[in-house]
Amino acid sequence: MSFTADISKFVAKANGNVDQVVRKVTLDLARSVVLKSPVDTGRFRANWVFGVGAIDAQTTDAVDKGGQGTLSRLAASIGASKAGGQTYISNSLPYAERLEYGWSQQAASGMVRVTLAEFDAFVRRAVQGQT
Repeated sequence: MSFTADISKFVAKANGNVDQVVRKVTLDLARSVVLKSPVDTGRFRANWVFGVGAIDAQTTDAVDKGGQGTLSRLAASIGASKAGGQTYISNSLPYAERLEYGWSQQAASGMVRVTLAEFDAFVRRAVQGQT
């Protein structure tokens, strides 16, 4: 099956609402990396950002131990985005890569790698309209 045929099936299953499916999957990915992030002061959780077209390399001194403020901010940014083009969920703190590769026992298997393993399930749920 061709890539175009796969996309056509995806659009049909999504009832033509590709933007909604893409936003839902992106929000699920963001929620997963934020909530899987290890917490000390909460600064790492607060530094997850959403970018369109390029990685947003900004950082902040803000803290968010629970992650709800970060998730609200990400949801607002993701909600304003459209399907098509590249989008990024990133964390540009200098120690982000170390945390991803086991520096903290709270997330010994990382956050991004574990979340990416769930990607297909996120897409299936979004296409089916599940939460």
